[in-house]
Amino acid sequence: MSDAFAPFARRLTRSYVILALALIVLVVAATSVLAFLLDVGTLNEAIAGDAHRLTQRALAYQRAHQPLRAYAPIIVGEIGGPRVGVHVYDDDHQLLARSERGRAGPPGRFTAAVAMLSGVRPAVVDVPGGTIVVVPDLEGFARLLARYLAFVLPIGALAVIVAWIVGRAISRRAIAPLHDVARALRRIAAGELPEPLNAGESSIRELTAAYNALAHRLAAATLERERNELQMRQFVADAGHELRTPLTIVMGYLEILQQGIVGEAAVGDVYETMLAQSRRMRASIEKLILLARLERPQPPQTEAVDAGALTQRVAEALRPLAGDRIGLTIPPSSCIVAADEGELYEALRNVVENAIRYAPESPISIDVSCENSLVTIVVSDRGPGMEPRDLENAFDRFYRGGTRSGEGSGLGLAIAKRAVERIGGTIELKSRRGLGTQVTIALPRARET
Repeated sequence: MSDAFAPFARRLTRSYVILALALIVLVVAATSVLAFLLDVGTLNEAIAGDAHRLTQRALAYQRAHQPLRAYAPIIVGEIGGPRVGVHVYDDDHQLLARSERGRAGPPGRFTAAVAMLSGVRPAVVDVPGGTIVVVPDLEGFARLLARYLAFVLPIGALAVIVAWIVGRAISRRAIAPLHDVARALRRIAAGELPEPLNAGESSIRELTAAYNALAHRLAAATLERERNELQMRQFVADAGHELRTPLTIVMGYLEILQQGIVGEAAVGDVYETMLAQSRRMRASIEKLILLARLERPQPPQTEAVDAGALTQRVAEALRPLAGDRIGLTIPPSSCIVAADEGELYEALRNVVENAIRYAPESPISIDVSCENSLVTIVVSDRGPGMEPRDLENAFDRFYRGGTRSGEGSGLGLAIAKRAVERIGGTIELKSRRGLGTQVTIALPRARET
């Protein structure tokens, strides 16, 4: 047994022994009291019977005009038994005769105290010329008491030993789950992943269940942390790659301009390219900042937003890019959702902008509907569509599928997904190669006030 739990095991064993000893004492005391009361009742009945017979015999001798001194030796021989003795005294308290049962010395203090507490009492018969006393045989009572104690004490000692052995075994069994938990915690402290423990018939099943719950949460937190760290590393790598390309182009053109290699006719094109790449970097940085803001654990500050009106604003804002390719259908009544208007606007804008960019020759339809408790916004196109492998990663940061072209940052759908999920909505993407793409946003409908 581990030294860490040895004091606790000793205390637990001691508690079992004390409890067992208390039960033994209680049982022994109860049975002892009952046995002594029965024995004392029998002894007192014998004393009372002998006292009655003494009274009758003394009256007979008195009628025969015999003095007490004359019949005292006779009466002690006639009256008395194995458990009582008879003492005869004259009026001066001088002993005239006594039976053999009364010839022993005075009883010990313990015997006398037990006899007194048990209710054993002598009987006194007053007769002319003196007094006759019927006394219990306390020596016999002491022998009975000694035999009883000689029987009970070894049994009590044996019971205490058995209680100690059983208590120690129970303590070991009870503490065994503590050792399992301690070993598991030491493994966690050493950096290992926590493993659940089998509660089985454990006497401290609650502790094992609490540890298993903790182990599950730690394992989940560890895996989540590792996943977040992996995503962060990937995010940094992708962001660095996304920004490094336009920055390299800008720096390359600056070096060319510095060396005077470019002729005056091409300087305008160089500046135009540098400006385009700078705008690309700024757009990527702005989207990174927006995505970082959406990743915050704080809930959004929601307000009542008309999804139909907001979608119309998005369509109007992007119409210069799409021309007359955008078709918008909104219901006549309001479709109110509880959302951060700015975040929801960015989500819708990125979804529609993706459709404009990756389906450049296709009409784009935006349909808003309100049904029961949901507001649904569907953005669809008839562009080139996506491969199944691209669908699985479409919402990842910086992901641009192999079938897609253009200068997008790969952050649009990631921003849309996070913004929609922050207000309790869902976003779903369906696409087939050559048949176009459809993005469905479902938001919880709010009550109109």
